[in-house]
Amino acid sequence: MTVLEAQVLCKQFGTLVAVKDVTFTVEQGHVVGLVGPNGAGKTTLLRLLATLLRPTEGSARISGYDLCMDYLEIRRLVGFLPDFFNLYNDLTLRECLQFFAHAYGMPPERIASRVDEVLQFVDLQDKRGDLIRHLSRGMVQRLGLATLLVRDPMLYLLDEPASGLDPLARIRLRDILRKLSQEGKTVIISSHVLTELADFCSHIAIMDNGRMVMYGAVDQIRQSLDHVGQVTVSVLGDPKPAVELIKGIPNAALIQVQDHEIVLDVTDSVNALADLNKLLVDHGIRVVGLQRRHCDLEDIFLRVSAKSQPSSS
Repeated sequence: MTVLEAQVLCKQFGTLVAVKDVTFTVEQGHVVGLVGPNGAGKTTLLRLLATLLRPTEGSARISGYDLCMDYLEIRRLVGFLPDFFNLYNDLTLRECLQFFAHAYGMPPERIASRVDEVLQFVDLQDKRGDLIRHLSRGMVQRLGLATLLVRDPMLYLLDEPASGLDPLARIRLRDILRKLSQEGKTVIISSHVLTELADFCSHIAIMDNGRMVMYGAVDQIRQSLDHVGQVTVSVLGDPKPAVELIKGIPNAALIQVQDHEIVLDVTDSVNALADLNKLLVDHGIRVVGLQRRHCDLEDIFLRVSAKSQPSSS
């Protein structure tokens, strides 16, 4: 079943285009890692899908409901956790979740048992009687997720939930998200660190400058990269003659030159590696090293991030 379908979704603030022509589909049970550098448009896209912002152009449907026309219905189906949120610090954890359960219309006879289930799920059952003000940041982040879990939405939208957490808190949060994935929940979770997401997401969406530059199943993206390799060529002497030769190779793309090492992407890399070595040697280049490494999802993300960074003067 299709949970989300976005078509050329755009959001503009004055002259700033924050989201541009975003089109993608999310099926039930997908866990989508939304990644990209800071300022790529991730938060704006999530706020659009949560109906907190109205699109400038384009459309989207969540479980068949129109993003603009049926926003009240969508809010019943969507749970949105922003990167920064406030809870009532003078409430206990149990009271906090009871409040959210009542606010979203849960039948009163279900609330007590559901609150206990959720506290167990996020591993805060031993803190149920504590005041929120006494929690660590990691615990507050898990409680924030619990405020969504208590009403069990169809679609979870999580904006940088691991931001600012220490390593242990990140691991605990990741375990909770992995459990959601295992239970078949539909989740879109943003981060600027791909390694936080790649091991439990079914799909990856990479954004840059407001556009979705890559979207697909993790396995499909990895398969599409099998024919792409990153090659480091080490030479003696001046690397410039080797660089000029490499620039003329149609299936090679120069990445960087540092000292006597030349890094490039090569497609059809098994044959190309042998051809590259022969070309350099035939032109008198003294090659002392030729090393190939498969590209992975993190390589792609890092290159997208690098393109978005302003050049230093």
